[in-house]
Amino acid sequence: MSKPLDDDDDDVIGGLYENGHWAWDEKVNALVFKSDLPEEPPDAPQLATAILGSVEFREDIDLNEQNRFRKRMQRKAEPDDVVTLQDVKDVVLFTAPIKILKPYLINLLHLPATERILRALIFYCQYHLQTSDTMNNRTIELMTKIRTERSVEVEMHYMDNLEDLRLLVAKEYSNLINGSGEFAKFHHMGPSKKMRSMNRKESFLFETFVRMSIQIIWIALGRKSFDEIELEVHRMFKSDLFNSAEHKLTGDKKIVPRTPHERQVLIGHCIVKKYKVDMMSPLINEVHCSKRNIDHRMFGLGIVQYPRLSSRLTYMECALSMPENLLQQSHISLGILGLARARFDILLREVCREPEASSSNLNKSSSRSTKSATSRKKSTLGQAPMYSSIELPPRGSDEYDELPSEFPTESYPRKPCDDKQRRKWLRRYQRIVNKHRAHSSR
Repeated sequence: MSKPLDDDDDDVIGGLYENGHWAWDEKVNALVFKSDLPEEPPDAPQLATAILGSVEFREDIDLNEQNRFRKRMQRKAEPDDVVTLQDVKDVVLFTAPIKILKPYLINLLHLPATERILRALIFYCQYHLQTSDTMNNRTIELMTKIRTERSVEVEMHYMDNLEDLRLLVAKEYSNLINGSGEFAKFHHMGPSKKMRSMNRKESFLFETFVRMSIQIIWIALGRKSFDEIELEVHRMFKSDLFNSAEHKLTGDKKIVPRTPHERQVLIGHCIVKKYKVDMMSPLINEVHCSKRNIDHRMFGLGIVQYPRLSSRLTYMECALSMPENLLQQSHISLGILGLARARFDILLREVCREPEASSSNLNKSSSRSTKSATSRKKSTLGQAPMYSSIELPPRGSDEYDELPSEFPTESYPRKPCDDKQRRKWLRRYQRIVNKHRAHSSR
């Protein structure tokens, strides 16, 4: 009879006897397993892994691991349950390679401010993919139609929307790199910013956070267009020059150059070109952009209680902070967040749709492949969508340009993350570390 699972049986991801070799030990007169992994303290950042090595998340897990995840790590289901951001984070943490998981990364992912960044990224990437597909179709139509002034107006509308959504990401990212508020203890110079810069830890944390964010976005958007998401997230955080995701693509995987009209709409006009040593990321350029009028209230959405907001800003604020179980009834689309949890399996893959390929590995490979010149120009609007498209309210009569008599000082009550789930992941990490230590000492 098989031994029942309990919390103390949480095996190391990938198995105990991987990343090593067997050798004869003369002292014990027996074969012993010796790990090939470098011996480092648990909290020592593995810089080469985060920056130079590839980080692959597991897509197929066996039934035993699924049962283990469901029993110990998955959030307990509720009546009329919907998919939450915590559910997506749980799947990503469970399928992530253990070499990139650290306690401070787990704690970082369970901050309310981090959840706002992740929701802003999901919101932006969903609209970016939606607009990219629209611009592809418009480019095809230009082969048989004449470009008019109305075409420019429509495209500028898309560009303004993308720039506003990038600003939602940028305002939260600015707090992260400045170590403001909840991010103070994660700053590379310490909470008081008086220590010597911990550049290795900062590099590891930044690169790993970007990689985890991409995986979270990809799953939240129904596992579609992985390479486009990866390229755009790297571009926003690092600029085209330092876009490592684009530089690793060679041969047939090279991205097809966009037309000038597509590039203007998708990238915007807030890019500031400087020397390498004085270059800011596109996200920070959005904050300091002097070429467009920015509504000052966007910098406090989800944090500051404004006396009144336009329908456009209300939509954006709800996307950042509204509970997932209210998204659908408010007609706010944020990927699979807010959809019925029963529609998805344990890894948040939709179970009611026809499989796209006979092999799950083929499906994974095709979803992550970069679009060729032919496929990139092919419209995907005819496919049945998993979730509805984003319809941002336009700027209208409920907007106002004049500044209020005084700036609002009252903030929304702090909405804590699921601390129970955070403690679960910390305990799991510690169990795995203890098993590695016990095994190495044999």
